[in-house]
Amino acid sequence: MNWISKKPLQAGLLADALTSFRTPSCRSLAEGYLTLLERSGRAIPQKNDLDLANFVTAMPHLALVAITKPDKCIYRIIGQRLRERLGVPKGSNYYDFVPMERRQHAARAMHMVIEQPCAFRAEIRQVYQGGKHIWIEATGFPLRSEEPGVDGFILFADQQIERQTDCHHDGSSLETADLVHRELIDLGFGVDHSFEDMVRASVE
Repeated sequence: MNWISKKPLQAGLLADALTSFRTPSCRSLAEGYLTLLERSGRAIPQKNDLDLANFVTAMPHLALVAITKPDKCIYRIIGQRLRERLGVPKGSNYYDFVPMERRQHAARAMHMVIEQPCAFRAEIRQVYQGGKHIWIEATGFPLRSEEPGVDGFILFADQQIERQTDCHHDGSSLETADLVHRELIDLGFGVDHSFEDMVRASVE
């Protein structure tokens, strides 16, 4: 399998990036997070201050992960529709589902979100058992940690872009998930212009 480096696009400030979102759940999370930023005087919210009731419409497609460097990204919360589609139980390490060739890049992306801090919007091609594939929009936003042993949290939304084929209830198993492109979103602290993703050449 051939892999190539790919620099993410720059989506600008969060308020300007809102029009880029293609799914209701990702847009809802982005709008809700912008409200949190404005209320906090542009400080990154703490996980303990997060009220998921503000994201009720997106809850079936939300996930909260705890980041511990260098190699842990643990699902703490995973919405019902997301859990049904991915088959990933709470407590799993996200990196265990990433191909070894790009695991280091995936970890660097997560670390960048909590350290910069910044957000991202990505489009992903998921292939299921039997060759069925769907396109996913995912977005992630940082939350500060006060928890010992956790460097930060990321709140995600992850939803199918087009519902021509519904993989939620047909029992298909997820086989691969290929990042197609990523856009970095500035939360007021800039973005890491040196960051590059590793993507499969076949989906570039």
